Amino acid sequence: MSSNIFHDYDIRGRYPSEVNEAVFYNLGEAFWQVFKPGKVAIGRDARLSSDTLFLYLASGLKKNGVKVIDLGRVSTPFCVWYTKHYKTDTLVVTASHNPKDFNGLKIYSHKRGPIDKNSGLLKIKEKFDSLNFNPGAVDLKKSIFKKHQPFDEYVRFCAKNFKISKSKIKSVIDFSNGITGREYIAVLDKLKANFTTLNETPNGNFPAHEPNPLSEESQKAIKVFIKSKKTDFGAVIDGDGDRIVFFDDKGEPVEPSYLFSMLIDYFADPRKNKAVVRTAALSKIIDETAKAKGFKTIITKVGHTYVQRAMEQNKAQIGGEKSGHYFFKNAYYGDTTLFAFLAVLKVLTSAKKPLSELLSPYKKYIILPEINYPFYGKIDKIMGEVKEKFRGGKISELDGISVDFPDPAKLPKGDSGASYHFNLRKSNTAEGVWRLTLEGPSREKLNEIKKEIEKILE
Repeated sequence: MSSNIFHDYDIRGRYPSEVNEAVFYNLGEAFWQVFKPGKVAIGRDARLSSDTLFLYLASGLKKNGVKVIDLGRVSTPFCVWYTKHYKTDTLVVTASHNPKDFNGLKIYSHKRGPIDKNSGLLKIKEKFDSLNFNPGAVDLKKSIFKKHQPFDEYVRFCAKNFKISKSKIKSVIDFSNGITGREYIAVLDKLKANFTTLNETPNGNFPAHEPNPLSEESQKAIKVFIKSKKTDFGAVIDGDGDRIVFFDDKGEPVEPSYLFSMLIDYFADPRKNKAVVRTAALSKIIDETAKAKGFKTIITKVGHTYVQRAMEQNKAQIGGEKSGHYFFKNAYYGDTTLFAFLAVLKVLTSAKKPLSELLSPYKKYIILPEINYPFYGKIDKIMGEVKEKFRGGKISELDGISVDFPDPAKLPKGDSGASYHFNLRKSNTAEGVWRLTLEGPSREKLNEIKKEIEKILE
């Protein structure tokens, strides 16, 4: 069995060549050997393989006397809530935004938080590598779990965090045939919101488009809808409900750094702990907005486990990632698209201005879309060359390499003034990929910096 399915903060691979029933049975066994839980809850997404993988995962746990709780088909944010609310370790069978032939596992401990390579995932891998699957150990006809699906309780939890009632703001949500439609609809109906849904029926074939809201194909339908139906804002959700892309009243996708800045200004409570968390790939406009409001910005590595841990350690109100993950203190510091959607709805309801107008002040810097390049190894050599090429800037190696050029005299080719920034890092979720983000006042200068980096990556 391949152990390449273990990544920095989750387990993920193609089904059935990389992840399959044998793998999930042994993952259940390995998880028990490391954490020794008395009970474990398991949720799953709508992928075609998720139901079967759930049964084998549960069997690997049950073999060791673990009480297995079946949460059914639920979102990852639901599972984060369940972990904390019921003080129960929770596993999520999901490959999130990946194509339909992928599946995987996310792990949440009620004591340790989200599990990554630094908090137990490497130990699980060590145990997993030593195991051999025994087909005779699995009897799928035998009842191996207890169902507990407190859906209404979760709906009440989400709704009570947002004092919105009968908002006239018109919204549209594309659920990508993922798992979150039922949860959104119940909460929005409870709040008497004015909304329309697209592709809300769970379907593991993802017939409308892939469950990745960042792809252009996934954005086509909602752009047309907003422009033709004169909708105030919209969103596309990924397969398990932890990644979201927003669209303004003109049908344009919203850069997460601008939206996060707006949430700092209009949603974060200045009377509470003044801390927010962002990843190294997001824009410094967030830092500037936070500073103006008296908030402290904590910068962390990309990855939901890193952000959630930093959120909890600093009691931060909100957090964000470039990929469309938004974290909230009131959601046990987890990333939840539903909370993000409700936060935007609340801001628009009270501000009485179009989303495009509210975002305009934050567009101080041009932010290029994240660019992916093939990764051929030699990471130390490439990082060394990038540091040498841009040695005139301020360099951080918190996550890959980030370079700022705050001093006009040290800008590439003697630029006129305002600062530039880029972050180059190896992807944690996609094998063989570099990710590059750039921002600054001049698109021409950004393209020059991009070309210099591309020469190094060749």
